Amino acid sequence: MPKVPVPTVSFTEPLTSPPRVHKVGTLAELLEVAGTRKRIVEAWGVSARTYDTRKRNPGTCTVGELQQLARVLHVSEDELFAVVRAEASHPPAATSE
Repeated sequence: MPKVPVPTVSFTEPLTSPPRVHKVGTLAELLEVAGTRKRIVEAWGVSARTYDTRKRNPGTCTVGELQQLARVLHVSEDELFAVVRAEASHPPAATSE
């Protein structure tokens, strides 16, 4: 069976020169490169607790939250939805040591 490519979101850091582009494959990675927790919480319009929950478990995001986050971060809504859908469908396997 051919391997399906993992969806990614392209995010450009707005205040870097030259602009740095990140291709991230998880919501947590996107939130990490997008800025501080405080800044994102304020712009996204969610509580810090909701931010933490969504970062840990992207499948709990509402459609409206994802649309707002895409607008706030200036990322493709389609890419963001694809990443979150993939994460919700295939949660990371627990690692054993």
